[in-house]
Amino acid sequence: MRYDSVSAKEIIARKKDNEFWTPITEEEHDYYQELIDEVRITLEKGSKKQKGDALENLMTYVYNRFQIAFVEENLRKGDNQIDHVIRFIDGISPDFVSECIGTRMIGESKNHKKAVSVREVADLVELLRSKKAKMGLFTASKTFSRGRNKNPWVHAEGKRRKLAIAYNNERIILGFTIDELESLKENNFYSMLKKKYYSLVDEIDDDVTDYHTDDLTEPYPVRLFHSLIQLKENKIIDEHAFEIALDNLKNRYGDLQFDNDKIISLE
Repeated sequence: MRYDSVSAKEIIARKKDNEFWTPITEEEHDYYQELIDEVRITLEKGSKKQKGDALENLMTYVYNRFQIAFVEENLRKGDNQIDHVIRFIDGISPDFVSECIGTRMIGESKNHKKAVSVREVADLVELLRSKKAKMGLFTASKTFSRGRNKNPWVHAEGKRRKLAIAYNNERIILGFTIDELESLKENNFYSMLKKKYYSLVDEIDDDVTDYHTDDLTEPYPVRLFHSLIQLKENKIIDEHAFEIALDNLKNRYGDLQFDNDKIISLE
């Protein structure tokens, strides 16, 4: 006898990102802005504890909006304190979580004015190893440190890339700035997490030099966009193929951002 039915896996695959991470409603905007403001205020004039508590409170609020995970705060691992462990529920998590994150993710909050350092990246990777986790998230006022010429293969930015290669993408470090966290009043955290992941691993895996520009300081999705423009101008692809490719680019990495008509990044 045959039954027409849809498997649980198919149902999960059809769900939208808003069903995995609950968007911040307009009614919640004022409270969320208070959390953001507290992080910025303590960054300027708070004690070390006040700075840490403010950012950790913000991230507890953000992480708890996952409908597919349980959140644990301030865990001890030997001499180390782990700010957040996000434990995803097996069986109801989407493919991205199952394949790219796994059952747990480690969140570390760094409420200081400096860029995330090489040492901090190395320490987080060690926490991932000890907790058998694949992904770690930094939240900080600034992103990962780079060289003076913004070379993405040196300092903390280079460290996280080299570790991703060394561990075959089984140790991925991503980062969110306070400005990016503030944008969650309009954006979905889970969507941004996916786009950051793909932007990093796709660039690392892409061993073809971008012929359009040698400026490696441009975000990888922007360089891909320039390549699409060049392919269209050289009549290698037509307008229809360009539009399809552009839609795929936006779906994977986010919408194009402009500054005085110049593309500066994707979300």
